[in-house]
Amino acid sequence: MFTSRMKQLLIFIVLCIGTGHLTVAQDARRQQEAAPALVALKGRVLTEDGKPLSGVNIQGMNGRYATTDNRGYFNIPAAMGDEIIIRRSDFETVYYRVRSNDDLEIRVTEDKATASAQKLSYNVAMDSAKIYMRKDAKKTADFLIAALSNDPKKLNASQQAAAYEMLGDLYLFNKQADLAVTNYTQATTLNYTKLRKRKLADALRVNGNHQEAITAYLNLKPKKNSKAQAESLAILTGIADSYNATNQTSKAIETYDLALKDARALNKTTDLTTINTKLAQLLNNSGRVNEAQGYFNRAIAESKREGPVSNVITQSQTADFYNSNAQYDKEIALRSSNISILNNMDKKKFASNQVTVSEDAEVVMKLVESAAPSIQREQLKIAEAYKAQNKTSEAIAFFEKSFNEASANADLTTKKDAARNLTALYRQTGNAAKALVFNDIYIATTDALYLEKENELEASARRAKELASNQTRILTLEKDRELTTNKIALINTENELTAQTNKRQRWIIYSLAVLAATLLLLAYFMYRNNKQQKINNHLLALKSLRSQMNPHFIFNALNSVNSYIALNDERAANKYLTDFSKLMRSVLENSELDFIPLHKEIDLLSLYIKLEHERFKDKFDYTVTIDPALENSNYEVPPMLLQPIIENAVWHGLRYKEEKGFLSIAFAKAETATGIQVTITDNGIGRSRSKAIKTDHQKKHGSKGLGNIKNRISLLNELHNHKIIIDVRDANLLPDVGTAVVVRL
Repeated sequence: MFTSRMKQLLIFIVLCIGTGHLTVAQDARRQQEAAPALVALKGRVLTEDGKPLSGVNIQGMNGRYATTDNRGYFNIPAAMGDEIIIRRSDFETVYYRVRSNDDLEIRVTEDKATASAQKLSYNVAMDSAKIYMRKDAKKTADFLIAALSNDPKKLNASQQAAAYEMLGDLYLFNKQADLAVTNYTQATTLNYTKLRKRKLADALRVNGNHQEAITAYLNLKPKKNSKAQAESLAILTGIADSYNATNQTSKAIETYDLALKDARALNKTTDLTTINTKLAQLLNNSGRVNEAQGYFNRAIAESKREGPVSNVITQSQTADFYNSNAQYDKEIALRSSNISILNNMDKKKFASNQVTVSEDAEVVMKLVESAAPSIQREQLKIAEAYKAQNKTSEAIAFFEKSFNEASANADLTTKKDAARNLTALYRQTGNAAKALVFNDIYIATTDALYLEKENELEASARRAKELASNQTRILTLEKDRELTTNKIALINTENELTAQTNKRQRWIIYSLAVLAATLLLLAYFMYRNNKQQKINNHLLALKSLRSQMNPHFIFNALNSVNSYIALNDERAANKYLTDFSKLMRSVLENSELDFIPLHKEIDLLSLYIKLEHERFKDKFDYTVTIDPALENSNYEVPPMLLQPIIENAVWHGLRYKEEKGFLSIAFAKAETATGIQVTITDNGIGRSRSKAIKTDHQKKHGSKGLGNIKNRISLLNELHNHKIIIDVRDANLLPDVGTAVVVRL
């Protein structure tokens, strides 16, 4: 019988299984969506009055390319989200993002403003550049380049400096601080003013060159008047910002305080708000929370005088401060106030920051650094504050408000954060269905946000490339201008000095090269001599080992002859001596060689085994097996390398058996690599028993045969870069253990 508890458990299990199946299905669907299918995108390129354009370049992703035909039509494979680039030399390049499968109709117009820029006078080009400064970076740069290049001989240093200064403003506004530094430096060099020098210091600071920025600020020493006090305020603020960025906290606080005094004296509400906020943030980071709160309160008061935009931004920064110190109620109150202000404002006006175009450096910097909050973002922050207080229902309510507002305003970042938090909270409260819904939304929004960010990065990279290209053109113009001035003589002089210096440097380099070559040659000869000496030592060692093995073998063979003589078996002794002399002749002929043909080594071993078998006929029989694949082969092996192994098998293994033994010698091709494998197997008494019955004399002198083999193998491997391996192990035969030796050559 089911209890209530069991029913709840069963429902939970069913929900988990269902969730698992849904997750698998969602993963499969996401994998399919991750690789969007290509479609045949069709389109047509026309002029503004409907005339088809042929030969237009259509460029897609991953190298896809097409051109328009005589009627202006094109067809190119593309996927949703791909960027299509339409370009031709007589109109401005068009960038199109694929959003649907519908056919395109693209109408292009000639960029008359830019095309005619080359005909404009300096003043007209400069005025046109001011108009486009915040609208179109490319056109602005084109007009400024025209101002510098249309009639360069008539331009004075002040006019050139003004153009370079405006280029610096353009690059700083477009977040290309390094290019801004280059142009402000050029402007300051041509015609120094404190404003240009301060702009250069600001650009250095934005670019992260804080030490150079501090030096540039400190070199600006304003005179004592109201205008100088305004200059001092900007300079002190810049220095304090650099101190803050380089973690010089005490200097930053001290400098911000000085700047605050100038701002109060000038009654500059904007600067009072900004500096109070920066001081508050700095004090909070230093752990001085109470002082920081006071500065934040003063910043809010000043921001109300400045206007609603500044008020919302300042209150949002103060709310962040309360959040960092877990004062969530105060944070919620400020963010609620911001939402009320934002609801009563013109959103378009707020988005533009209510800033007009100005040449002042402070305005440019604010445009670069400003970041305004939104209703949905403030709602999200309130929800997070409720979540931090474990007020789940309030948190869910505000997360849903933030989600809805973000969806309505196409704010994907906030929508993603809200969906993620709602997924977690609904899962926490046991509402699996809603958790799944918001999880799907979170995943889809993340994908869309990723695509949007990717598009933004592409656009940013393209804009940066265009700006860098403009700068290259400007540098080229500057080089051309230099060649038309009196600097040519100085350049020639410098070239002569450089040529003389280069000549001296070449002689030094040649001398060093000869010395280096001599040292390398000497090192080479030393290395070669050392290597040859090492080879000679190895050859001598091999010869020594062979000379040790030959007497050893001869001694054992003569013992066999002696045994026949002792038995008065003259005929057997003569036959043995005949075979022995034949064997000795072959051994001595090969004694100076490191390697001999395989068939000769087999003949030697066969003759040797025959001699041993003659003596110990009652002790063992033997077989020599040769793989057919080795016949007519050109393998070479070290001479007499295997003989001591066979000798050990006969003398220490088979000789002591009570019944007749067996010796097998098999030559075969190696299975896993090129080469030969020789297997010598006996069913003798085995290594352990042989060692146990050795005489005291044998134990004292030991067996030099196997030791010599290992030494020879080591030297041959090193000298000839071979890989000869010997493996000795028990054969595990019955009734005796026996021994198996495998040699890979």
